[in-house]
Amino acid sequence: MALSINVSGITAVDPVWLLRLSSALADRPDMAARIVLEITDTVALDDIDESSHFVRTLSRMGCRVAIDDFGAGFTSFRHLRALHVGMVKIDGSFVRGLADNAYNMLFVSTLLQLARGMVLTSVDEWVETEAEAELLRR
Repeated sequence: MALSINVSGITAVDPVWLLRLSSALADRPDMAARIVLEITDTVALDDIDESSHFVRTLSRMGCRVAIDDFGAGFTSFRHLRALHVGMVKIDGSFVRGLADNAYNMLFVSTLLQLARGMVLTSVDEWVETEAEAELLRR
């Protein structure tokens, strides 16, 4: 079981918060491996170097880091590579009603192919029907 935590832009650049988390998880790699910290691409892109440091530090602790609301913001391929995240969460606004929206189907399919190609785990938000789940599995 994993615990996902949304991290604000202020928290992502707060060295005290990062130090406290690191201290709390120092002797608990089993716990760190179950934590997913989610940052939006707008937070990540405010300062790409600082965000990259944040992601690397969390990864060294054993935590996973995800870009939340992927596809809804401004993440470029270059930024995605620079951050070295392990997961993207595809924005639910593209998933809701997926079966009835050819544009969203194309967009989500492209994002999923990108994630697979970059060896990233992908999570689709707002999956509400079995039909949507089946489309996403395919």
